[in-house]
Amino acid sequence: MTENQIDRRVRRTRHALQKALISLILDKGYDAVTIEEITDRADLGRTTFYLHFSDKEELLMHAIDTICETFIRQHESLLSLDEASQEALSQTQMDLDESILYHIFTHARDNADLYRVMLRGEGGAKASRRFARVIQEETIKRLEIVRGLTLKVPLEIFAVFFSGTLIELVTWWLEEEQPFTIEEMVQYYQQLFNAGALDTLELA
Repeated sequence: MTENQIDRRVRRTRHALQKALISLILDKGYDAVTIEEITDRADLGRTTFYLHFSDKEELLMHAIDTICETFIRQHESLLSLDEASQEALSQTQMDLDESILYHIFTHARDNADLYRVMLRGEGGAKASRRFARVIQEETIKRLEIVRGLTLKVPLEIFAVFFSGTLIELVTWWLEEEQPFTIEEMVQYYQQLFNAGALDTLELA
């Protein structure tokens, strides 16, 4: 068996375990799920499970890391702010509002079960924190290299605010069965994030 065939087998096995865990969490809650139930639903043996993961928490963390890494890799060109000036950043931010946010909501829709587990916290607080941390770290990493960028608040505060507002909005959108289109959600988020709540309310 070639190395590529082995890699594909590993990916299929881990995907099956991940899919089984997510469906079980949505059925009965994270705490009630057992390793035996995961392997039964994935049609795999317990020995196979422990060849890949030490427990169900490690499996859930792997699922979160995998989905985040895949999204970042697929959209790297849109996320890149390398050597941007402040003027270029303004243009890039407009592009992000029109494309990256669209892809984020599309990704959440297409992977709704996993997002519900991550964002609802059914996998435990660690799962939600891991997802938020990935967004914060990516935000900081990409903004740190922007030449001439100045912030009125610490970059870490900006990253926490950005990740928090985005996560809460995506969570609400999924839980409410997507009452608005993706295009509308992007427009609303852009209005709130760029203009701010007070400007959006148009207070006298």
